[in-house]
Amino acid sequence: MVNGEGITIAQFERELARFQQQVNAADPDAARATVLNLLIEQLLISQDAERQQVTVSDAEVDQEIASLQSLAGDGSGWQDWLNDNLYTEDEFRETVRIGLLTAKMRDLVTASLNQDVLQVHARHILVDTEQEANSILDRLRNGEDFAALALLSKDLTTRDQSGDLGWFTQDELIDPVLATVAFSLEPMQIAGPIQTTLGYHVIQTLERATLPLSDDRRAQLAQKQFETWLASLTASAQIERYI
Repeated sequence: MVNGEGITIAQFERELARFQQQVNAADPDAARATVLNLLIEQLLISQDAERQQVTVSDAEVDQEIASLQSLAGDGSGWQDWLNDNLYTEDEFRETVRIGLLTAKMRDLVTASLNQDVLQVHARHILVDTEQEANSILDRLRNGEDFAALALLSKDLTTRDQSGDLGWFTQDELIDPVLATVAFSLEPMQIAGPIQTTLGYHVIQTLERATLPLSDDRRAQLAQKQFETWLASLTASAQIERYI
């Protein structure tokens, strides 16, 4: 049950059979968990789409199926494909519908990425202890050069580039705590020590601006943004599992 709406054992078993046919899963329990989570996510997406009045028409489903049928050849070829992949026509229509609905919700959730996005350009120094970070802060206050002190950083990917993290959005750094601090600073301000799972950081925001995204970065951010949205739906949902 997902927010009072049911997923039946028949739905689950049919989806599991298709999954097992497509994926050679070594662990049956893991396969069952994956399929159930997929069905839960699909239902959560459908529920939120209804709340936001996002719909997929029969005509849209028909158009998508027609394009797939053209790849399968004649009518018997299409029916053979359905049979081989364990679909009835109604089941496949529902699969297409949820696929189109998911795409529409993804576009809605990530719409802000289609325009220029606020980004900051920052650099950092990563050390193991709070004491080391405080020592670096004291040396910076006494006028030592950030780039020179960055050679003490244990972040091998940025150490030789003066600790430069480049330009990034709020969602692109591995640790959200560090990103939050970077976005809270004015240009040339320094903050620390900031504790993350990696250690202790001293960070300086160099610039901030609203800038366009490359296609690759936009795609990566869209995927992350959509996953975060879906995780928030899951966290706030009332989900009862009986298997």
